[in-house]
Amino acid sequence: MTTWKLKTGCEALFYHLCSDCTERSAEGLLQAGWKKIRDGEPVSCNECTRKCVLTSTSLWGADEETRYAVCAQCGELSMCPLKGRYYC
Repeated sequence: MTTWKLKTGCEALFYHLCSDCTERSAEGLLQAGWKKIRDGEPVSCNECTRKCVLTSTSLWGADEETRYAVCAQCGELSMCPLKGRYYC
């Protein structure tokens, strides 16, 4: 995952993106003052996480059968690095 950083006054904001989201968003982030500080961080993508049904419905603690069934209905499944599993 690519990590982006933006300093605003007295705080630093961090944004983690997978390679697909970085490709789509890099130009806009650079124009907004964000700086790419590293690649390859083992974290989840902020954009993908927002779209994840397991996250938005708090189903990550559900059994495997439930998680996989929810993921099977997701249109983003082919691009998801987790696919309902706890590891990347």
